[in-house]
Amino acid sequence: MSEAETAGTRRKLVFRIAKATFITAILGVVWLILWFFTSMFSTIYPQYSTSFAILAWATLFFTFTTTLSEGTIYKYLFIVMRAFFLMVYFAYATNFGLLSLKIEGLNLTIEFMPLVALMVLANLIAMARGLLQAIEFAS
Repeated sequence: MSEAETAGTRRKLVFRIAKATFITAILGVVWLILWFFTSMFSTIYPQYSTSFAILAWATLFFTFTTTLSEGTIYKYLFIVMRAFFLMVYFAYATNFGLLSLKIEGLNLTIEFMPLVALMVLANLIAMARGLLQAIEFAS
């Protein structure tokens, strides 16, 4: 590889990193604004801050890696990994669709298993779509 080809490759890589960083930064600002609007839930639901932070950071990570790996087979790997993570996260964070809150001596239990099942199904479809796109990309 000549020096000119190496410089061109570096320039492309720097551009891809800058693009991925810019898109991730925009999404980070959206998550920050969402945090400001929903931070009041941490008084009612103590695990909210941790759950929100995990979801936000994971989404930012997968956004960065998917954007950075644009045009490669790894993009589809990250799409499938993101769908799997979100599927497991929604099931775990919602205690498989059963949410218990303690508000001033009152125990409130909310059951929303059909909604969690719908989110899991949507992520299974996203995983299958990512696999099909990877197969199409490879052929």
